[in-house]
Amino acid sequence: MAVVPIDGRVIVGFATSIANIQSPTVTELTTGSTRLETFITPDGLEITPATGKVDVSNLGSVANAARAGRIDWTIKVTFHHDGTTDTAWNLFPYRTAGYLWVRRGIDKATAVLSTQKVSVYGVESGEPDETDPKPDGVWDFMVDFMVNENGYASRAVVA
Repeated sequence: MAVVPIDGRVIVGFATSIANIQSPTVTELTTGSTRLETFITPDGLEITPATGKVDVSNLGSVANAARAGRIDWTIKVTFHHDGTTDTAWNLFPYRTAGYLWVRRGIDKATAVLSTQKVSVYGVESGEPDETDPKPDGVWDFMVDFMVNENGYASRAVVA
């Protein structure tokens, strides 16, 4: 079985507008986005779905039965401050709305092209949290993102 090392094969962007999150365009993901992967710490991208359980058992059931319920996304990104421009810090004040998108498994130097798989999340940013200073550390901050009414497309394909 062949495995794909992920190092160097993740890009992350933030777009203020995407018309169809199931099939974002190359333009929306390139000229309409800010690329962020170079500002994110090596372990700083956390996107985790948790599925709720809906109890569908009844009084006559002899065992609990459940169906998949709502999906609750935990999205946290830890960014480096990057000196004078401070790109990510300036991009994400409290309640910034837009679309966080991620492409995995393709070398980051490869251009975004039609038919590539991406994940797109309609999000709103929380209040940025400055990380506590540590010896031999760097100046970082973390942003929680909430999936908003624009939804998500975890298996989108670039149009």
